[in-house]
Amino acid sequence: MNAPDRAGLAPPQTGRAVPRLEDDRFLTGTARFTDDVRFEGMLHAAILRSPHARARLSRVDLARVRAMPGVALAVSGRELSGRLSSIPMRLAALPGLERFLQKPIAVDEVRYVGEPVALVVAQSRYLAEDALELIEVDYEPQPPVTTMAEALADRHLVHADAGTNVAARYEVSRGNPQAAFARAPYTRKVQLRCHRHTGAPLETRGLVAESLSGRLWIWGATKVPFFNRRVLAAMLGLDEKSIDMIETDIGGGFGIRGEFYPEDFLIPWASVQIGRPVKWIEDRREHLLAANHARESECELEIAMSLQGEILGLRGRAMADLGAYVRTGGGVAIARTGQYLPGPYRIADYACEVIALVTDKTPVGTYRGPGRYEANFFRERLLDIACADLGLDPVAVREANLIRPEEMPYPIGRLVPIEAESAYERGDYRSGFRQALAALDYPTRPRDGALIDGLRHGVGVACFTESSGGGRSESARIRARSDGRFEIYSGVATMGQGHETVFAQIAADELHCPVDAFTVFHGSTTGVEEGWGTFHSRAVVVGGSAVKRAAEKLRESLLRYAAAQCARPVDSLELRDAAVILREDQSTILDVGRLAQAAED
Repeated sequence: MNAPDRAGLAPPQTGRAVPRLEDDRFLTGTARFTDDVRFEGMLHAAILRSPHARARLSRVDLARVRAMPGVALAVSGRELSGRLSSIPMRLAALPGLERFLQKPIAVDEVRYVGEPVALVVAQSRYLAEDALELIEVDYEPQPPVTTMAEALADRHLVHADAGTNVAARYEVSRGNPQAAFARAPYTRKVQLRCHRHTGAPLETRGLVAESLSGRLWIWGATKVPFFNRRVLAAMLGLDEKSIDMIETDIGGGFGIRGEFYPEDFLIPWASVQIGRPVKWIEDRREHLLAANHARESECELEIAMSLQGEILGLRGRAMADLGAYVRTGGGVAIARTGQYLPGPYRIADYACEVIALVTDKTPVGTYRGPGRYEANFFRERLLDIACADLGLDPVAVREANLIRPEEMPYPIGRLVPIEAESAYERGDYRSGFRQALAALDYPTRPRDGALIDGLRHGVGVACFTESSGGGRSESARIRARSDGRFEIYSGVATMGQGHETVFAQIAADELHCPVDAFTVFHGSTTGVEEGWGTFHSRAVVVGGSAVKRAAEKLRESLLRYAAAQCARPVDSLELRDAAVILREDQSTILDVGRLAQAAED
């Protein structure tokens, strides 16, 4: 059925600035974060973490802890060794990375400061943390690998059984970069580095697990709850459908939150063993030690240019420090670094060697545009250096080298070995660049470090490419209620982006109802059969499209059902303000509540 004519209908809601539906509970203090989840008889978990970057575990003695009143469970990795599976990769499983996966708790060796060594569950968080001090551990410190140069040399191995610290290594290219550099009148090579850092959401990580009558409920799920459920079910030997992951309100994500971490096995496992709810809330120090780090990478990058500023070729070697283990993000950041180094420019001749290394540091993951940030910094810094060498305007050089609309689709080749060839499909990069400069009032604003009111002023210019909408198609369903309201269930998760408002706006446009007629449920494994979560800027692109399609199907179903009820042609009816309207005279035939009630009956 075609979408109805919008004549006489309210203006489209999608894209309008409206008060966010979710803000009421945040502003009134009624939001429910993970630490707000409390149950009768709930226990609290604390985790002993390694103080060493590298050490053998010769003894972990829990006898004193187990004798403490109020301690319900104390366990070490050696006691769990026969039940431990490695945490699998979710993205960018580059060949070789599978040799460096992490188990949820150390067994014979620790490889980074913060790695779990023992788990204690007690009557209170205070008691659990006090109990950690009574655990006797004999560490045998070993020489740690702390730099990429040390890792590359392979003198000390982070994982002896792998035989190397090189987790993955490959080369990608397009065109003939060797010939481009041979004919170039100007070349420049630089060594650039991105430092290691991590995201720090206002709310630290945490979860509450409750095991009862063969079912397991987990509160605090976010980002990719369906993936995490599959992993946990396999690790616990449970039917996937026996686990419900329930999304609470979340105090920020930044890419690092919601992946499957060691604690996502340890806490549910403890609840299953004890048969009581178990809560774990990460403190800030734990977060800095144990949550995914990001960005640490180096790039030797060389550019070939004409004296007038035309980019003739680009080649380099990009290395990334993955930390002690390969986590669920796999090789995303380093793979995207190699893919995005050419950026939005016409660079026909390009080559890059990509190297992923392991060291004795906290493992890394995805964080706010993984690989894009690094690649864009490396390339744009080199462009500024080249322009300074040649005395060229960095703005003019960038604009001249941007891919032109008539060159679209612009093939970029197969720059990630586990992916197919791809291309930039369409766009007018020059127009966008000029509009940005105009909005900045460039070049009339102060440049070159002008001293104004005691402060140096300048304008930096950079161009970059981004991608969105990754992953499979998303799930959504919409339910019409007997009170005339609608419920939207989506497979994406949310971490403060405002998805409840956006999804309601999308559905409102399809069902021609006010935005506040919708209640949105997201992220939990109870609302839809499958979901792929929130990452890679996909929630609205893919999740919003699923909501739109679900709303279209619901509108069609309601009109067909109403047509059958009142013996009228479907095309003589339309849906508006939660009622079925006769197009001819705009009279109300049936309201949605009655239709929903009749359908339920």
